[in-house]
Amino acid sequence: MTTSFFLTRWLYLAMSWVYEQISGLFGSSAAASGHGGVVVVLTIFIFTLAIRLATSVGDISSRKSSIKMQSIQPELDRIQKKYKDDPQKLNIEQRKIMKENGVSTLGGCLPMLLMFPLLIMFFNAFRAWANEQMLSLMIALEKGEGLEMFQSFRFLWITNIWRPDNLRAGGALMSAQEFWNNFSATNQIKNFIFYNSNSETLNQLLYKLHFFTVQFDDVGGMEYVYAADGGAAFKAAYEAFVKPITDSIPNFYSVTNGFAILPLLAGATGFLQSFLQQKMQPAPQSNSQTNSSMKIMMYVMPLISVFFCYQYDATFAFYWTFSNIFALLVNVILNATMFKKPKDDKVEAKAKA
Repeated sequence: MTTSFFLTRWLYLAMSWVYEQISGLFGSSAAASGHGGVVVVLTIFIFTLAIRLATSVGDISSRKSSIKMQSIQPELDRIQKKYKDDPQKLNIEQRKIMKENGVSTLGGCLPMLLMFPLLIMFFNAFRAWANEQMLSLMIALEKGEGLEMFQSFRFLWITNIWRPDNLRAGGALMSAQEFWNNFSATNQIKNFIFYNSNSETLNQLLYKLHFFTVQFDDVGGMEYVYAADGGAAFKAAYEAFVKPITDSIPNFYSVTNGFAILPLLAGATGFLQSFLQQKMQPAPQSNSQTNSSMKIMMYVMPLISVFFCYQYDATFAFYWTFSNIFALLVNVILNATMFKKPKDDKVEAKAKA
């Protein structure tokens, strides 16, 4: 995490700080109070709300641009017919009309251009947070406090909020193979802020579990390096090490971490948000290709959200679902204030200055 993009690192540190502050409201750490899952969801809710409020300016600007585009669409259609055989002149005249009416060609794309990098940042921050929670759980297991901490990860139907809400058997805890893959690739574990803060404890623990081995340089300096056996010895040691957790749930390796509710919610709220936005905002009559693309995205994006939220941690799925809900509310409010429906039932756009 220390080598991550600086904005992602700041986002992660900010979420961790807010998590600790909310946890403190319970009078002790979230793990000790048993409210870990609740605190995590509250943290995600606060950050999602803050991000949506920050990007609402772009949403409003985009909506105004879209409304203005509707008002000049007849004139654009006329220009298109007039200069259909002169693309260069058509482009000049279209740009002129749009400039005179304060319409930006990028106005409608701005929220998407902004939200995509935010989505990637949140994805990476949540993944790093989940991995560091796993390292923290390992330390707690070594101290004999791991079961208590693991139980604090529960939220409603989800056994471990840092794992995907899906129907995979035994998915409530990172497997030995997944742990090895996550933390041994390209020196990954040593890039985490948590590791740098707890390197001595983790080095000794992971050495005992055969994740690390020790090598010495020419002057006798010692360094912990990854075991050269591909994690074979570690995997056996790991299974024994996490037995307090696996023994706490009957038939642990056949029990799912959740019921795939969050992925379905993310897909459903995403579809509803896109559907209502297209229904409530009139689309250009002449641009059938654009309309077709928008309809395709209305169905494709929810499916993509289901796929990603099924594969990755429930924390990310909570963010995606909350983000969809907030976007839906913003769309409803903006459409209610920026559009009116005349008595003849023809939709008329009203752009506010």
